Amino acid sequence: MQPMKVRHATRLVLLSLPCLVCAPACGDSSADAGDTKSTNTETGDGDGDGDGDESNTNTMGDGDGDGDGDGDPGTGDGDGDGDGDGDGDGDPGTGDGDGDDACQELDSDIAPVPPSVAFLLDRSGSMNDTGFDLMDPNKSRWQSLYEAVEGVVGDGNDMNIAFGAKTFSTAGFGGCGVSDGMDVPLDLNNAVTLLANIPGPQEMVNGGTPTPLALEKMMNYMIPFEADGTKVVILITDGRFSCDVDTPEDEAAALDNAVATIGAGLDAGVITYVVGIAPSVFGPIIMQLDAMADAGGAPNPMPPHSYYQADDAEALSVALQQLVDESYELSCLLNFAEAPFFPLYTKVEIGGNEYELVDDCENEDGFVYTDDTFLQVEMCGAGCVDLAEFKTANVQFYCNPN
Repeated sequence: MQPMKVRHATRLVLLSLPCLVCAPACGDSSADAGDTKSTNTETGDGDGDGDGDESNTNTMGDGDGDGDGDGDPGTGDGDGDGDGDGDGDGDPGTGDGDGDDACQELDSDIAPVPPSVAFLLDRSGSMNDTGFDLMDPNKSRWQSLYEAVEGVVGDGNDMNIAFGAKTFSTAGFGGCGVSDGMDVPLDLNNAVTLLANIPGPQEMVNGGTPTPLALEKMMNYMIPFEADGTKVVILITDGRFSCDVDTPEDEAAALDNAVATIGAGLDAGVITYVVGIAPSVFGPIIMQLDAMADAGGAPNPMPPHSYYQADDAEALSVALQQLVDESYELSCLLNFAEAPFFPLYTKVEIGGNEYELVDDCENEDGFVYTDDTFLQVEMCGAGCVDLAEFKTANVQFYCNPN
């Protein structure tokens, strides 16, 4: 489920405050005239500037015809600051008086909102099988799975993506038992913890394949999990359901339950990818994988299957890396520590490309605010692609940009 995109036509209102001009108090010119008797006595001159010109020297009113507020004739610019540049700032310069210089509130580098990726890993006995990889026939399915997971979480991705993991069936719970909690809860910088708490690459795994129950337990954790970014489950399995499916009707009901569980997760914003490790072409396993992948909201766009098929270790690693990268692209979100005062003037720069607010995130390159708090944006089009690649953005708040 993508974050709600809210388009706002923000109206900026400029409040004009009345300019109160206080006339300077003038001295009593009649009192001044009585103080001295000199022929050069300053007297009230009636010219309106209150400077008391010397008698017999003022032949024309000096009422500051230049408008610069100094009370003397001249060629001022009329702004009252005395600097002649018309900008009213009182300093020498060449301003044009229109006040359009850029005003920047904030310039900050921020990381995108991290997605949360939970691996749901089949550790049934068939994952010990070897020979599926022609390039390395001695490698088991589980070893290939472990190395693929290690490759994506241990390559620095865990700094930008919250990873977690759950295996099934759960060790100590019997062949078809699944624990309630996660083997490794979701968290950033979690690679070492995750790899240390799932079976190692050479470990012998065992148990059945209670996939519907494992999905139920996973969604019980993922749906209420609070995350600003995209929430993703990556189910990796090699075989058909093998628990509580004594008849074809039982197996069909189990698939219905699995699809319903995945669908409920999608309705709550949890996307599910399905990866099949060299699954058998016999029996209903292909149908099960396709049905679950379709329900998860992110089916493989390449035919013939909706799930991602990995027939060898390299294909598994490539598929897993692709899905982790895609989980990042699905997020495309940036959180702001504070809201911009003028939301329309925000700019986001990623990889040397500058993006501005757009109206249509589906068809334009830029960003939209996800709600009217203006604390989060979703990058759109090329902006989303750049964010997934560079994994950092420079955000600039302006009050009047150039």
